[in-house]
Amino acid sequence: MGHDTAPEVLLKALQQLPLPEHTSLLAIGLPQYEHLASPLAYQSASQVIEMNDPPLAAVRKKKDSSLSSGLRLLKEGSIDAFISAGNTGALVSASKMILGMAPGFSRPALLALLPTKKKPLAIVDVGANIEAKASQLVQFAFMGAAYQKKRGIERPAVGLLNIGSESIKGTAELRLAYELLSKLSSPPFHFLGNIEGNRAFQGDIDVLVTNGFTGNIFLKTSEGIANLLLEQLLTHIPQDTLEPHLASLKSQLHYTEYPGALLAGVQGTVIKCHGYSTPKSFVSAINGAVQLSSA
Repeated sequence: MGHDTAPEVLLKALQQLPLPEHTSLLAIGLPQYEHLASPLAYQSASQVIEMNDPPLAAVRKKKDSSLSSGLRLLKEGSIDAFISAGNTGALVSASKMILGMAPGFSRPALLALLPTKKKPLAIVDVGANIEAKASQLVQFAFMGAAYQKKRGIERPAVGLLNIGSESIKGTAELRLAYELLSKLSSPPFHFLGNIEGNRAFQGDIDVLVTNGFTGNIFLKTSEGIANLLLEQLLTHIPQDTLEPHLASLKSQLHYTEYPGALLAGVQGTVIKCHGYSTPKSFVSAINGAVQLSSA
């Protein structure tokens, strides 16, 4: 529920997803859609948090929403991961209230992977916190580093997204975050300092730290440019010339190949997909959830 696609269409697509081995999928939604879910497992919830609902008020008033129901199942251990394409603010608020925060973190942050010339880049935050204090930006660095360490990077390189590389650039919070990150004693990552947007895709950075406002714009602009480039290539280059490289290009440039955004900092695996996510995006999100749950 809460996805831009009608529940009937989405359920039909979910039934056809190629699930990883030993993985089962539970759909949660209004009772009237249960008969359309088979062979998927289904749990009914009597309420829906809509995209235009005020997040915190919706979480408090709609306690039997599909979103809150899924998070309670995660809290109870009945499921291993929860994936939502619904209201981002409600997902963040409900996750914090129901699951609780992991030790050392004060706010959840959305972490997304982006392709670069060499390896995927984790950017934190991409939409959970419109503003972030310097201390929270430091926490985001630890979140991103922990995620990349799970992916096998022993000592991740962390950068702070800014308008210039000098330590005096940016807002007061960014300048203070630079100072705090520079003074950390033996952190589990290598701090590279301020990073301008045009350097992010070079492949020498593992984690890019920013607030959710800037991060969300950065993410969606990057996706838009990637889609434009892919469409232009497919339109203007002869198919037989492009065919040998097409699979690689699609996997590198199209956002559906990447597993949604992880809600980092909470006690449980929660993944946020776009409201307009395609079935292929859900496959990527499910695969990402399986990998995180088994790590």
